[in-house]
Amino acid sequence: MAGNSQDKRVNDQRLRGLGDGGTLTESMLGRGTGSILFKKVGAVTTAYYRWTINKKAGLLSIGQYRSTPNAPGLTLAEIREKARDLVAILLEHGNPKAYLEKNAAQEEAQRVVDAKISDDASRVGTFQDLLDNYCDDLLARGRVKAKQVAGMFKLHVSTPFPEIVAKPARDITVYDITTILKHVLAGKPKNRGKNHTTPAPASNMRSTTDTLHGYLSTAFEKARSSITSLERKVEDSKNFDITTNPVSGVGGLEDVYKGDTESLEQAELAELLIYLDTLPDRQRAIALAPIYFGGQRLKMLAALKWERVSDDGITLIDIKGKGKPRLYFLPFTPRITEIIKPLLDLRLSAEGPFALTHNLIRADAFSKLFSEAGTRLSEAGGSDEAASKTRYFTWKNIRVSAETMLAGIGISRETRAHILSHGRSSVQNKFYDRNSYLVEKTEALTKWGDFLDNIRQKKYRPDLKIQSLNELRGDDYK
Repeated sequence: MAGNSQDKRVNDQRLRGLGDGGTLTESMLGRGTGSILFKKVGAVTTAYYRWTINKKAGLLSIGQYRSTPNAPGLTLAEIREKARDLVAILLEHGNPKAYLEKNAAQEEAQRVVDAKISDDASRVGTFQDLLDNYCDDLLARGRVKAKQVAGMFKLHVSTPFPEIVAKPARDITVYDITTILKHVLAGKPKNRGKNHTTPAPASNMRSTTDTLHGYLSTAFEKARSSITSLERKVEDSKNFDITTNPVSGVGGLEDVYKGDTESLEQAELAELLIYLDTLPDRQRAIALAPIYFGGQRLKMLAALKWERVSDDGITLIDIKGKGKPRLYFLPFTPRITEIIKPLLDLRLSAEGPFALTHNLIRADAFSKLFSEAGTRLSEAGGSDEAASKTRYFTWKNIRVSAETMLAGIGISRETRAHILSHGRSSVQNKFYDRNSYLVEKTEALTKWGDFLDNIRQKKYRPDLKIQSLNELRGDDYK
């Protein structure tokens, strides 16, 4: 039978005997400490804590009473324990419900703050994140050096210095960068080629250190500038929080490329042309093309596709530097057309002309044609006394030679820049000068082809004096 009871103590037997709508009350110890109200609705008995402050009653649910050992809820002892906790709140803070709601709100606010701090911490980019970010950007923009840069970072930074790359990028110091670069500089060149079976070159690591120095500096600059970029997608990016570039504080090396950018003499270039004439038709055409085109970058020429080959010339894609890829046109001269005729007549590859198989030639295989020639010619005597002193060379030397000799035969700096796609970064060059320089490039490449054919026949120009790097730097006069 349902009813009210003012008994001071409640037991399990009485609670289990409550009918639907019935209540029981148990006073708490002490005056003004309130009481526990048990109320049964249906099959569930719920315990409440009741109190009165300034004649205003309050009620707060403690929880469901567990009527059997396997039922959900709280035991009578647990309900009393929670009620005593509420009494303590009442006596110290007043209204228990208001106090608990205030605490819950504060805890939720702190949880939001903690979650944000945790989220911000997860977005703090490490040094490794910064390196990966730079490599991903290079890859996304189709830069040919993307894999090379990633390989250098892995070999010279991530693998030997895991504790440094794990640091937040904003905490990297000039001393960290110095440690990395000094380690590279003190190292020895690695074996090269497939499976690293090609012996390492007999050189030091100065050029590698200098190159890595440049890549690291650019990576930090990119991360630093991304903070203020209007195109930065904050929700998808790491927060590097970089305000300074630690790499800029590390002094660069001097005369890094002193040994590998010498220009060939006319007689040495003549020996190369004579040697290339002995190669099979396709190899000969592939090797001579970049020379007769004025010393073009091998990577750009190797990537040439058929859709960019016309009856009048070829359109190369300049993908060097930080900007977007840029197209530039090179005209066919009668001599160039004659040289590359084997590539145009027999379309060995469906992709483009520069191919020895059904695939386009790789840049490293392209370069190897010239390094092999450099080895052969430097080890053997030339076809005349002057050429017998041929030095070892690579494509870098040939490209420098082309630029040097183009200038020597009277091709202007501006025309050379358009032929070789040199610096076009100014506003005037990029946007206002729309001239394709077709006439100038055609005349220059025609004159250049005649010059090459003449030196192949040992008709050297006596007015073309080539200076060594020592002479240019004044080292011979120190």
